[in-house]
This record gives sequence, C-alpha cells and structure tokens, in this order.
Amino acid sequence: MKILQINKFFFLKGGSERYFFDLSELLTNKGHQVIVWSTKHPQNFSFPSQELFANYNDFSEKESLFKKLFKAKRIFWNKEAAKKLEKIIKIEKPDVAHLHNISTHFSPSIIFVLKKYNIPIVMTLHDYKLFCPNYKFFSNGEVCYDCLKNKNYNSCLSKKCIKNSLIQSLGGYLEARFQNDFLKITDKIDVFLSPSLFMKRKAIEWGIDKEKIVHLPNFVEKDFGKGVAASDKKLPYFLYFGRLSHEKGVKLLIESFSETKEQLPDWQLKIVGNGPERNKLENLDKEERIEFLGEKKGKELKQIIANANLIVIPSLWPENFPYSVLESFALSKPVIAAKNGGLTELIKDRQTGLLFKPGNKDDLKEKLIWSNDYKKELIQMGKMARKEVLDKCNSEEHYSKLIKIYERIENN
Repeated sequence: MKILQINKFFFLKGGSERYFFDLSELLTNKGHQVIVWSTKHPQNFSFPSQELFANYNDFSEKESLFKKLFKAKRIFWNKEAAKKLEKIIKIEKPDVAHLHNISTHFSPSIIFVLKKYNIPIVMTLHDYKLFCPNYKFFSNGEVCYDCLKNKNYNSCLSKKCIKNSLIQSLGGYLEARFQNDFLKITDKIDVFLSPSLFMKRKAIEWGIDKEKIVHLPNFVEKDFGKGVAASDKKLPYFLYFGRLSHEKGVKLLIESFSETKEQLPDWQLKIVGNGPERNKLENLDKEERIEFLGEKKGKELKQIIANANLIVIPSLWPENFPYSVLESFALSKPVIAAKNGGLTELIKDRQTGLLFKPGNKDDLKEKLIWSNDYKKELIQMGKMARKEVLDKCNSEEHYSKLIKIYERIENN
C-alpha cells in the first residue's frame, strides 16, 4: 500500500511529530511505500526531496502589516500548499492519506485536494484543536470546556484564550468558525484516530459520528530502552521532562517539592526541557535540590529517565496521551501524574504509578513523601508499568489495527 503521511513539522517538536516519524518508519519496515509531506523549516531533518514541501509560515517574524495579513490568509486557505500537494498526488498516486497536525501551516485546502482525487483520509486527533481554538481545553489558568459545551467558539473571544490577546483570539475564533461551521471539515475525514478514550468522548460530545472515531493508543517500540540501564547515582531524584509552559504544572511541582525539605532532605528534583516559563520557573526557588538541565534528547534523555526514581507529570490541563508516560514505562519507571484527561487511562494508581488531585499542591506533596518510604514498591511498580505498556501499546498491535483501518476505507 502507498501511504501519504502529512504533518506540518518535519522535526521533533512534540508528541505528534514523534508519532509521525515512528509510524512512517513502522509502515516502511512492514513493506509499505510511505510518502511524507511537511513544511520547509530550518530545523527539518535531512530528507532528499523537500522541494514540494509547503512553505512554513513564521508568525514570529517582524514584518509589515501587509505581509502579516497575507500569512494570516494562508491559515484559512493555503493555495500554495494545495498546489504542491496536488503535484505529489499526481506523481505518487497514494492509496490513503494520514493527517496529523495540519492547522495554521496547511489549512483545510489540502483536505479538499485529497477529496478531489478520491483519496481516503485518516486523521489522528493529537490535540483538541477541532473543539478548542487554543488546542488545550485550558484558559486563564484553569481547565475550560466552554467551546465544547456551547458547540461554538464564542468563549475564545470573551476569555481571550489565545495568548491573552484579543487580536490573536479573534483570529483563532474566525479560523475555527470557517473550518468547522462553513467548510465542515470533520465531514470530509473518513476516520478519526483517538489515542485516548478521553479524546474520543470529547469528539463524540462535539458531534462527530462515533462510528468514525477509532480508539487507537500511541505505541512504543519494545527495544526503546535498549542499551540503557539505571546506573549508580549519589542521590534519589524525581524527574519532570517536557515543555516548560504554564499548563504543564511545573510551578506546582516545584512548590510542592520545596515544602519537602524536612521529609526528603536527600532527594533531588531534576527538570528537563525548555519553554516560555523556563526563566520564571528557575527564579522560583534557588535551593540546591532542584536542577534545571535544559533540553535533552535521544540516549542522553533515556539515561536521565532510567536513573530517576519516579517521573512526575503535574499537568494542570487534560493531557491526551503523552509520550512521556509511554517512554517512562518502557524504561521501567513509575509515574506520578495529575488525575485528569487521558492520564487516568495510562496510569493505574498504586500499580504502575500514583495519581493526585489536579492542581492540589498538598496532595502532590503527600505522594512525593510517600515515595521515600516505599522505594522497593516503586521498583515493582516500574516493572509492572513496563509490562503494561509493552502489552498494550506495542508496535505490532498498533500496526495490525491501523492497517485494517487503511484497508477498510480504501476498499470503501
């Protein structure tokens, strides 16, 4: 089968890119011909044929009002991207198209090109963009489902949900109304893949036909931790790794950990990652037990995870199906996480990790202290977590389910 994989970034920016690359490799190894299509970006991985990639819209550049308006127009309908995709379709003649993150840089124009050539479309719901213009179900420091409940996007304007800016929120509001109310793009997708049951419930609540949504968790390779093992370390430590932004709850973690000096004098907190909140977080507490390591990748990151006693995911927003849990489990590390979103599907409390009340500093603190008294239990939880993730989120099972979906919509 010839499969067209489409994602707006061709470098590891987040979980959707990780899945995009891992899936492309998996399908190629299974004997399928995979065509990848993305945007031209300075951070792109090396790839022999990027001339037909769409141009990247960099909205961070300081430009004239005319250029900004021209770029904004592309968010609604990107003619350049549509033309390039049409060329690829004529050359490659794919059997199926699999969409990942396409908003802002591709626009719905590419969906209409795919429909023009009768190419079946699968779309993975990596985030909440279809139901929430700021992607996150999180606004003004708290979880928000207003747009979902009201079946409109009015709250995006009234709450200034996008970067607390009325102008940017207006843009997000108009984009959402145009794509969903006018173009009705959800009707054009043949199958939606939902990594979490939480996401599936929200999609159905929005109004997407439940027959079009398939729950298909992300996967991790069985040899993910190959060549990586826990090594001797001076002190035990908790680890957070991921984006340093407000909704991730890292401030809550730092504040909770800082109150454990008496109970956990020998423990450290290591924080890996980068993001808009980094400077603010580093200035929160100067105590020596907290260490910011910056961005880490590949084997170096795996080693840091493997050496940790417990991984902490203190998210304030409802996560979908984060790779940080899969990767931690694959390296036999239990996870303590906020009890919200898809995290409750991944983590079995007191079996593969610990769950705490979202946003509750005292409950998180209590769980951190518990870890010191039950270090042996943490090791057992880590072993169970690895077994659980390799049993339920392995590449073979993922491929088996996905290829049946591809074949079904191709035949129909």
